[in-house]
Amino acid sequence: MRFPLLFPALAALLLAACGDVKNPNGMPDQPRASGQEAQVLTSADVPNPDPAIAGTEKAIMPADTSLAGAWVILEGSLRGHDAATFNQLIDPEYGLWLLEQADGKPVITRVADVKNLLTQKEQPLFSLDKKLMDCPKPQVVERLPAPNCPAGTFARQGCFNGPSTQFRAQDFWQTATLRQATRNQAQAAVGRCVRGVLQTSTGYQFHFSKSAGAGGRWRIVFIDLRGACPK
Repeated sequence: MRFPLLFPALAALLLAACGDVKNPNGMPDQPRASGQEAQVLTSADVPNPDPAIAGTEKAIMPADTSLAGAWVILEGSLRGHDAATFNQLIDPEYGLWLLEQADGKPVITRVADVKNLLTQKEQPLFSLDKKLMDCPKPQVVERLPAPNCPAGTFARQGCFNGPSTQFRAQDFWQTATLRQATRNQAQAAVGRCVRGVLQTSTGYQFHFSKSAGAGGRWRIVFIDLRGACPK
């Protein structure tokens, strides 16, 4: 018995399976061999996705579509000394910036990987876990509380989630020392900050950016470790 239409159909399906199909996890497509033509698939050729498999192809950290979710991930990675997870939260375009105070002047360092990062006090970044407040859900406010200087105290105590407006307005550029970056790069990163988390026990601030779109991801951009009233 002959099946004159069977083998062309099977060949088409094999070419479709090996052709230029986008990797669902965002990896680059494999280049098409020279002379190979793209296969045009119709809806009838594409099977319905398996819901169980589709569930594994979502973003690595789906909770980072909200600042509250991104903060939970960041706080957990600091407490767990989990550099791999922390690094995934770094803004891919602007990077992570550490703002500290040394000898009465701001020091701004651009960071690509927090695994072996040391602060100006020669302490690992993950030593922050000893200073973090118990803050699973920062209180949302219209404006982050400002400290009373020079005392360095806050009228409101706690952990707050508010706009980065005051942080963006600070002018410390004339005296700042920059490492691994230029002033223009640092200023662009500050401008990227949208909302921040303030912990009044230390005055530390964690400022996040948000990628475009309704499902935009929140990413950590600046960590301000100068305290409430830098000296």
